[in-house]
Amino acid sequence: MGRDEARDRGVREDRSKLVILQAGASRANVQPIIDNLNLDQVVMIPGVPPDQADDLMYRVAERAGLRDSLALQAGFAELYGHRKRIGKYFMTVNKRRDYQFIAPHSEGSSFVGMQLAAFYCNTNTTDGGETILLNADDSSTAWPSLREKARRGRIVGRSLAPHEITRARGLYQLRMPGDTLREDDQIISETPTEIPGLTVLDVLAKPSKIRSRLLDRDLYAYWDTVECVDADSAREFERLLSQSGLLKEPPADFDRRMMDDAIARRIWQSGVTYEQIFRCKVTHKLAPGDLVLVNNLTWTHAVANWTPSSGVREVAAAFA
Repeated sequence: MGRDEARDRGVREDRSKLVILQAGASRANVQPIIDNLNLDQVVMIPGVPPDQADDLMYRVAERAGLRDSLALQAGFAELYGHRKRIGKYFMTVNKRRDYQFIAPHSEGSSFVGMQLAAFYCNTNTTDGGETILLNADDSSTAWPSLREKARRGRIVGRSLAPHEITRARGLYQLRMPGDTLREDDQIISETPTEIPGLTVLDVLAKPSKIRSRLLDRDLYAYWDTVECVDADSAREFERLLSQSGLLKEPPADFDRRMMDDAIARRIWQSGVTYEQIFRCKVTHKLAPGDLVLVNNLTWTHAVANWTPSSGVREVAAAFA
């Protein structure tokens, strides 16, 4: 399919991928949630009180073998200060500037490998702010055309001792020797380290597959570190919002580039359309008490923009 033909078709809405469960039944038994996640469905539970959202997320993560990851992600977010905790595991989402949208991405990176994502709505009275979940097609032939901003190590003149490998992971997020610089990596920047002979490099790397615990197979994920570097992704998402009637147009004197939350990080163009990498989408404007859970590897999350001062949107997120 050519680029122009793909752009004309659009990513189809598929509400059959959305499964709505009752809050009471879910509190008593999380197995229906797990069963539907294992089928790669979007699970929504309306009418969940905030404290029960934390409890449900914990029990689903525990059943999926992700309990430790859930606690770690909540702790890291608070430690680094880019999110604040709301309850035990749920955290604030990033603040939005006027008319800003969040393009679709799976939370995190191939280094972190988060498997499960959940979103909980406290308030959503804006004239937009719809949540858009897009299902990645890991069988697409377009994946080799994408790039992930990744970290590599280059060691010169020696091999790393076991304790240095441990330090490289803790200090520089490097799994050496697996994260050694590769021939097809495109170097963005390089920095010396405290470890003799080791240099850290930020690169654009070809995506690699990761094992999904929920689906028990290897697949590609459209990580934030893939999406945020690609200028074509922002253009594709603005087009998707416009085609869906969800785009809130800013005034004529507004710099439209500022609608994109990741504008400062976009450093290249893949030429890949959303129709090439996404099977379908589920669009839903979250209401207070809505809890949504998805496989973070196969479902990206995105948010439409809204008119400033049209209301308040308070949505929390948790990841494992």
